[in-house]
Amino acid sequence: MRLACLTLVATLVALMAVNGGPALLAAQPGTIPLTKLEVSGTFKKGSDKTAEDLSGIACLAPQQGKRSCLVINDENRTAQRAALDNDGITAGALVGLIGKEPNPKTLGAAPEATCKEKDDFDDLDGEGVAYAEPYFYVIGSHGCSRKKDKFRLSSFILARVNSDPAASGEAETTYRVSDLLRRAAPVSEFFGKDLESEKGLNIEGIAAQGDRLWFGLRAPVIGDNAYLVPATVSDLFAAGHERSAAKPEALPVKLDGRGVRDLAALPDGRLLVLAGAPHGPEVPFKLFVVEPASGVSEELGTLAAVEQTVDGKRVVGKAEALGVLEASADRITFVVLFDSLPNGAPHRGAVDLPKPKRN
Repeated sequence: MRLACLTLVATLVALMAVNGGPALLAAQPGTIPLTKLEVSGTFKKGSDKTAEDLSGIACLAPQQGKRSCLVINDENRTAQRAALDNDGITAGALVGLIGKEPNPKTLGAAPEATCKEKDDFDDLDGEGVAYAEPYFYVIGSHGCSRKKDKFRLSSFILARVNSDPAASGEAETTYRVSDLLRRAAPVSEFFGKDLESEKGLNIEGIAAQGDRLWFGLRAPVIGDNAYLVPATVSDLFAAGHERSAAKPEALPVKLDGRGVRDLAALPDGRLLVLAGAPHGPEVPFKLFVVEPASGVSEELGTLAAVEQTVDGKRVVGKAEALGVLEASADRITFVVLFDSLPNGAPHRGAVDLPKPKRN
């Protein structure tokens, strides 16, 4: 009887993965189910490849049933516009963020190299997108390269672009996030260190609440605490090349030993946080809701795993991009994109939202 049950379970899982399409692994208690969204067009890596490294998304309120969104991956100098509806997402026009050389118009002053080696100005290493009217904000990792511990100035940039596709003008960029990270206790001592061997500081999420920005750190995780670093738009994008004098204090949040892999603002002032391994082997990805005034967090559940056949191999996606679609007082609907899967394998999910716990 036991063998028959195991055979039935294996058969059901195999049917979910038929034809090499995206599949959800068998759900466990506390798992948040996800529904596949169809992709029209192609999210690009470079000029001619399909992106398998999407790492950020933010969307506006819907108009005529569709949402205008901006998507980023971590190996381009561009972002890409998209339109999202109930059934799928359509890839749109590329949006330039940085060039092949440092831009003399970039606000603030370039940070000094702190990694073991210095690399060329190259990709943004975009890790998150946020929206606050009228701009999308795109954040680079602000960390040393993972494999060779190299400093790449292009990764230490925050860019913003107008959310209106018809608006003219180039992206605005600033170096000032590094000024904040160097002073943000207790994470400042990890700035410019290697992620894998020294828990080096690495941004992987951004959320916007009016003039307030929050940067979510994948690492370091100190004890059981991950960290969010606050900033203001008015400071980061002030005219001129002076460094920021702000001295933020990193907000500790408990994410079950995980680091921030993305975050998004909720209408009630709280933050929705996607959490995963800070470094090393991946662990199941979880959602938390966080009160930024106090750091109080509450776990919402574990995302169902999504896998797909890529180049003949079954690959489990890494949840890297999170966007809020709908939010009421007690429930949220969201979209999540997965690194390592073509076009991000977008999925929609929904989960109950607990009442705020204010300290």
